[in-house]
Amino acid sequence: MKTRNKTKELIIYDYLVNRKPLSSEETTKYESLTKGYTGEIAFDKQIEQLKQNHLILRDLWLFHNKKAFQMDTAIIMDHIFHVYEVKNYVGEYYYENDKLYTLSGKQIDDPLLQLKRTESLLTQLLRQLGYHIPICTHLVFINPECTIFQAPRNKEIILPTQLNRYFHSFQSTKSLDSTQYHLAEKLESIRLQQSPYAQTPEYQYDKLKKGTPCPQCGNFYTNVKGKMCICDTCGTRESVTIAILRNVKEFMILFPNERITTAKIIEWCCLPVAKHRFKYCLQKYLYTNGKNKGAYYLSFKDN
Repeated sequence: MKTRNKTKELIIYDYLVNRKPLSSEETTKYESLTKGYTGEIAFDKQIEQLKQNHLILRDLWLFHNKKAFQMDTAIIMDHIFHVYEVKNYVGEYYYENDKLYTLSGKQIDDPLLQLKRTESLLTQLLRQLGYHIPICTHLVFINPECTIFQAPRNKEIILPTQLNRYFHSFQSTKSLDSTQYHLAEKLESIRLQQSPYAQTPEYQYDKLKKGTPCPQCGNFYTNVKGKMCICDTCGTRESVTIAILRNVKEFMILFPNERITTAKIIEWCCLPVAKHRFKYCLQKYLYTNGKNKGAYYLSFKDN
């Protein structure tokens, strides 16, 4: 129903990591967000094995009974609503007395409890919406470098070595009916646009490093030859136009209330490029409001 994209929270971290020092707490949060997204992408690739008719809902935040809850992935298939909580853990863990620990003995949050909360709220929400479809929840440990000792023997947990067999086990030949499509469309229509718990680092324009980071290595361009930016660190080549537009998009996300002017983008990009090239690029690809010195740019055009 919707392709998986990075959350706005992760996108902002991606931008800021090149422009300001992150605190240890921010670094931990950024690494956690990145690891989670990487795990979800890996699970999406596993889902490609499914040959049966199915609908996929990704990164779905919903709200019910004054509580927000999230599903990494949901698959509607064979008249069953499958919910998957994906964990990209690395290392060795063990269960003891229904609690999850690292091998060093530190207790961590048990994702099975989170999954039960999601199942409860989802069940209530679906009933309120008038849908009566069985819900089947699954906790997926996606990383092959993760080992879970003494994992509870239930159908909820899917370990890395079980993923291929799990997806090959589906034998359904039932077609999707209109009710299942309506359910997926309804949930998409009421999804929250972002996590209500998202937190991004504090930042100010004047304190951020100006420049255009290479999309491959993150180092800032200093070398422009003709129509191309060339990264002195990794050798990546990118057209000046694409580099400018990429940086404009970054500026829009980081500073949604700031006016986009030619002077501001020249300062933000900090490229050895003539002013008229910036102006031509902005006028060609963005809508303009006003003329002469008071002009500024709005959203991107469709072209």
